Amino acid sequence: MGKKLKGTLVDLTSMSDLLRTMKEAWPTLYLHSANVANLALRICTFLRLSEVEQETIIAGAFLHDIGKMFVRREIIEKPGPLSDEEWAELKEHPRRGASIVAARGGDNSLVEIIRYHHERWNGKGYEGLRGQMIPWSARVIALADALDAMTSLRPYRQPSKMYDALEEVYNGAGSQFDPQLIRALAEKPFWQIVTYRDPGRLERQIDEEKKWLDQLVDSYATLSHPLVYAQSQWLDRLLVLNLKDMQPAGADK
Repeated sequence: MGKKLKGTLVDLTSMSDLLRTMKEAWPTLYLHSANVANLALRICTFLRLSEVEQETIIAGAFLHDIGKMFVRREIIEKPGPLSDEEWAELKEHPRRGASIVAARGGDNSLVEIIRYHHERWNGKGYEGLRGQMIPWSARVIALADALDAMTSLRPYRQPSKMYDALEEVYNGAGSQFDPQLIRALAEKPFWQIVTYRDPGRLERQIDEEKKWLDQLVDSYATLSHPLVYAQSQWLDRLLVLNLKDMQPAGADK
């Protein structure tokens, strides 16, 4: 059993009704938020960020898409291209979410994560912030958000395998994502394409994912905690999307 994780969540009491509503009314959005929080926590741990930074980033991950609660569901789940009107409504969700959290007393760093998590390094995001103008924590959430989106089932596409998703991440370094952040993470097996293409390395990574799950369970002492559930789902995702590909032909017969 690993060491207990500390300082991984800020007090979200003032936002608990929003999160509860999301969980009850839109479970898939809630699970996505938990998945992003889990991936963001991994990034924080890899980079050895302070507890204060971790707390803000993980809170931002849970709340980053709260504004989507006020966007028509058919727009979010539309399988085809969005109209200009639909696209304009969708692009308002970071601003709406940031306004809601600010009105409930969320501090500026938390509000910035929510408002700017769809900015791109090259300035072609929702509000046009570029490079270092984008708050650093928002860059972390943007990466975690994209990775979960790419490896999740969507109404309009199948999930990507982890090595394909990581290839997209590396291709997007310097355009969509902070290139320095990507370079720093590339030192870790979790973020290396070869980890998910080589059977032996993948087996070792799955062992690491199990250890991470143990740490979360040990820290929160409940299997129902959203981070625990998100990590169990992530582990299943690796097994289904990646390990199955490496079975010899006919092995499942």
